[in-house]
Amino acid sequence: MTSTAATANDDKSAHRLSVSLTAEQHHELNEIARKNRVSVAWIVREAIDRLLKDDMPLLHVGKE
Repeated sequence: MTSTAATANDDKSAHRLSVSLTAEQHHELNEIARKNRVSVAWIVREAIDRLLKDDMPLLHVGKE
């Protein structure tokens, strides 16, 4: 029987991450989210995707 539950190797499985933001960062993210009618989580995921796909990422790790 095949399970439909996400496994650790499934690219679509979700992983949680906790980050600490300054009050200003938190406020700005909330404003961007409100103005664009999206969640803060969506903005953070989009920013991470763009960073990881960038040819010149913030840190040159794993992009050789």
